[in-house]
This record gives sequence, C-alpha cells and structure tokens, in this order.
Amino acid sequence: MKKKLTAILAMCMLAVTMAACGGGDASDDYSEPDNAAAAADDGETADNGASDEFTLLDVSSDMISVGVYAADENQNELVFSMFTAPSGTPMASLFVYSPDGSGDVICGTYTAETNTDEDGMNWTLLTVTDVYTAQDFEIGFAENDSDQVYILNAAGAVYEGQYLSADETVTYMGTAVALLS
Repeated sequence: MKKKLTAILAMCMLAVTMAACGGGDASDDYSEPDNAAAAADDGETADNGASDEFTLLDVSSDMISVGVYAADENQNELVFSMFTAPSGTPMASLFVYSPDGSGDVICGTYTAETNTDEDGMNWTLLTVTDVYTAQDFEIGFAENDSDQVYILNAAGAVYEGQYLSADETVTYMGTAVALLS
C-alpha cells in the first residue's frame, strides 16, 4: 500500500506541475464539455447546473462528501467519490486504475436513489451523466452500521472497500487528471 501511495503522490505532483506550468493540457481534459459548461461568464446556468467550468484539480478536501477505495480481483483500484463542484453543483466520480498505469474516469452530475436491503445495507445508487462522454452510468456505494462499505461499478459489480479521508480522495483525483493527460 505504501508503494501505491508513493506512486499516486508522484503522479499527482506530475499532474499539478503540468497544470500549473501550462505544459500539457491536463486541466483542459478535465474541463466540462462545451454543452455542459457555463453558457457565459455572467453566471448563467448550463444544462448540468454548473455556473463555471472547473477541473478535478480545483476540488479541495472541504468539497468532498464521500470517498471510498476498493480493489478488484485483477488488482484494479477503484475510487468512488461524491463532492460539490466550486459552483455548488453536486458531482460524483468513479476512477478505475489498472496495475499497468492506465485507467478510466466517470465524473458528472447525478440523480440519486437510496434504499436499505434486507441485510441492513444502505445503498446509494447514482445515475451519473459523465461530463466527458455525456453518457449516463449507474454507480454507487453501500454502507451499514458496522462501517462496512462497498463500491458498485458501472458494470454492476460490487467490491468491498474502505472509506478514504477527504485529503486521500483529493489525491486520487489528482491521479485521475494524470491518467487522462
């Protein structure tokens, strides 16, 4: 786990350096597409309710509501998060990191459905409209009173996970920026 955290921090630093120096357009890759971005600088609201463009590098720990980490049987790492964009728009994301360094990102506005199953597990199922592809994906997480937490990926598979701190979740967001750059 320590090696993984070191690799993630290194990738995060690379992403921040690239975004801050203007080399590579990592921040442009994570900006919302034109049809979902703000209509104008005067604060008009676009289709997704966001009033300003932002990147995942703009998300700070105080904006994070939930962060959950899990790994699948192929050692892919999954990170689910719910956060508030700088405009106040509720957002959700699912990052999948493969051992080979590749990955995938789903991030966007959502509608949520919550329910409790017969085992006392509280499910939060989200339909996320991805800002990068404009496709809808169903992702989510589940938790119970025993602090067990699970991630539901877009394929419908469920993985046992652990809660992340807000700072850890922000670090994973920086890694996601590096993946797409």
